[in-house]
Amino acid sequence: MKAKMKAPVKSSKKSLDPSALLQTERDLKDAILTVSIFANLFILCLWVALQTTAQYDTALIDFFLPR
Repeated sequence: MKAKMKAPVKSSKKSLDPSALLQTERDLKDAILTVSIFANLFILCLWVALQTTAQYDTALIDFFLPR
């Protein structure tokens, strides 16, 4: 005879997997770091463009930082 297998009992509490929380924290840190890197690269490019010539300062500032 085959033994009857019981279905796993689902608990009413939802337990959070610690590894999932750690992965979410890492993903959030990676996203913040990525946004920070792109913002810093933008500022660096603007600064380099402004340092290369004084002739187009106002045009570059108006292009990169519109008011």
